[in-house]
Amino acid sequence: MQKLVILVMVFVGLLLVGWNGFPKNELLEETLYTRYHSYLDQTYSDFILCPRIDKIERIEGDTRRHIVHASALNYDGHHGDVPYDRIHITLTDTPEKGVKINKVTIQKGISEKESLIQCGKGN
Repeated sequence: MQKLVILVMVFVGLLLVGWNGFPKNELLEETLYTRYHSYLDQTYSDFILCPRIDKIERIEGDTRRHIVHASALNYDGHHGDVPYDRIHITLTDTPEKGVKINKVTIQKGISEKESLIQCGKGN
């Protein structure tokens, strides 16, 4: 159910802004993050904001095997005076083993400046 809610949120966002309203790299990041978020259910299942693919590395130069470093903000920080937490995810994506979450860390109470940078609104 949560996966469906996330997909619907992304789709509604696209409809509100228009299909061509987002830069291509931002759409790619959202698509990849939505794919990978479904694997976080056991480790981190809260809603997220401002997903980013921070870095993608090929495994031994293979174009089908990757290590992905991603981050996002927790949705709870969106309400009231609660500061945002930043979620950092490292995963491996290969054809033979699929997606494997290697590490999830939570950076508690980031600054407003850092949250704006995460959301692409700051320097």
